[in-house]
This record gives sequence, structure tokens and C-alpha cells, in this order.
Amino acid sequence: MKRPILFFLSVFFLFPLLSHAQEVPNRHAVPGHRYLKEYWGQPELYLEHQAWYLLNLADRALQANKPSTKVNLEREMALTSIDAVLHEPNAKENPAVKDFIARRLQYVIDDLNKPLSGKKSLRVYKLYNCSMLFRTRDMTVAVDLNGRAGRLIPDEIMEQIVSKIDILFYTHNHKDHIDANVRDLCHKLGKPIYATEEIYKDDPNVHHVRFADVQKIGIDIPAGHLDVHVLPGHQDALQNNIWVVSLPNGKTVCATGDQWLSDKSDMVWLKDVYKRLPAIDVLAMDCWIHDYNEHVADFAPKLIVSQHENELGHGIDHREAYWMTLYKNDNFYKVAVPYVLMTWGEWFDYK
Repeated sequence: MKRPILFFLSVFFLFPLLSHAQEVPNRHAVPGHRYLKEYWGQPELYLEHQAWYLLNLADRALQANKPSTKVNLEREMALTSIDAVLHEPNAKENPAVKDFIARRLQYVIDDLNKPLSGKKSLRVYKLYNCSMLFRTRDMTVAVDLNGRAGRLIPDEIMEQIVSKIDILFYTHNHKDHIDANVRDLCHKLGKPIYATEEIYKDDPNVHHVRFADVQKIGIDIPAGHLDVHVLPGHQDALQNNIWVVSLPNGKTVCATGDQWLSDKSDMVWLKDVYKRLPAIDVLAMDCWIHDYNEHVADFAPKLIVSQHENELGHGIDHREAYWMTLYKNDNFYKVAVPYVLMTWGEWFDYK
């Protein structure tokens, strides 16, 4: 009699758990059980399902190993796993990649919905590509907010992010930095946009700013006052404003955009530009900048946040990997300034 009773009890107690597992599936898991033979002749399906597995694993590792100026082995392996998936030729069309981006940005939205304590706090969020948020207790500043016109970041997700910002700065007129969908959302939600003269130049609702030399302007928004130094940089023929933003709590952040001029004439006036600016706490700078050490010396930041890795609109040869940034910074540039390498949907508290 003992076996039937034990069987009955096990079914009685386990059945609700099994039913619940079926009702609430892991939407990030690969559907169905797969055998190798099922992929024969379907390499794209294989790569898609492999991406689901690798990105889910990377997400779990990143959640357990938060951004830091010291990158441990688990975090480095997670970032490298992301590199491997994102360097597949059709990565931007892979549903596993789009799901990963949405999942990571939901973490940001959830965090933005929570209060940030500390009068002097500064939280730096990395979204997609060079999209950054700089958040204090009372204000959130966005730079180069971009979702590839809804193709990588759905507009319903982007609208939730835009609803939490107070102002948006665009550095230059490239589609991996500007986004018409984001612009329209900012107009809809009453969020001011400051940009170069070349960005949406016929849009009267965009504040166009460009100077011949370093210039300080004041911007008043409902959340408070900003002192902004505008540096007239370039990405070759394009205007590229470098924005240096002093926040109400005393912290100063800088976003260089894609500052690069092949004849290096900008480097003349950028030389030791920190002497003409407030002390920069956080410098958001491209990982591919050719004059990396010069830029770091000229801006003299206390912390660097790396940008532009794995921009999916570029070819594989210009889709810079996280492992490349780690290698270059640690072994080639050997920059003494601490840096933080983040993937999409992460943040770091600057102290």
C-alpha cells in the first residue's frame, strides 16, 4: 500500500507546480526540444537558436556581475558571448537579438521607475550604441537616443524611456545617433532636443546650436538649470557637437559623439581643452577613436564610459567588439583613468 500512497501524494503536490510551469513559460528560452538533425540544411535556424541560448546565458551572468571598473572573468566571458552573436552577418534581423535588447532595456525602464536617492548621486545608463542617460536625483539627461527607427528598439519601449528624460542632446547627423521616431516622441511628450544645425534642420521644434569656438550656454527646463559648454567638433565633413553638461547637483558629464577629423585640425583647439571647461566627472567616448590617448588627456576626466561597440547597422569590420575595447584599453592604450565597459541596459553609479 505504501507505493500507491506515495505516488498519489507526489502527483497531488507536484501537479500544481507542473501546471504553473506550463502556464508561465520562459519566453526567452528556445521553443521546443531540438536535435542536431533538425538543423541540417537550416544554418540560419541553428544560429538563431544558438543566439537564444548564448544571450540568455550572458544575461544571467551580467545580472550576477554588474558593471565595474574591474572586469572579472565571468563578465568578460558574458560580453564575449554577446560579441559572438552580434558578429553574425544578419544579427540585427535575429529575433533572439531583438528580444535581448528589449529585455535589457526593460531593466532600465524598471530602474527609472524607482526613485534615486542621494543629493550628489550620478547614475550612468548605457542603452544602444552611443545612447546614454545621465541621471541625478532630480534630472535625467539623454544623449544620442536611438532605436534604429523602431526596428531594433520598439517605439513602445522607447516611449517609456523618453517619458523619463528631461532633455535630449544629439551630437551629429548619422542614423546610428539620431532617430526620427525618438524625435517625434520627444515632441509628443514635450522633451526639448538640442542638436547641431544639420540635424532636422527644418524642424523648428529642435533647438539648433553651433559655434565657431567653445561656448557656454544656459538651459532652463522644468527639472532645473543646466550649464552647457558646446564644443564645435566634426566627424570629417559633418558637424559633431561635443556636449559638456554641468548638472544641478554639481556633476559634469561629457559626450564626444563621433569626434574624428582625418586632417586632425580639431586636435589643435582640443589640446588641453579641460582648462576651458569645468572638471569632467564622466566622459562618454567612442571605443574606436583613433586619437584615444590624446582625447583622454585633453578632457582629463575622472571616469571613462566606452561607447559604440556592436553597432548593428555597420559591417562586421566596423562592428567593434567588447573584447576589442578590453584588449585595447588594458594592453595597448594603458590609460590610467578608470573606465567602465557596459552592454545595453546596464548602469553604473559614479561616486
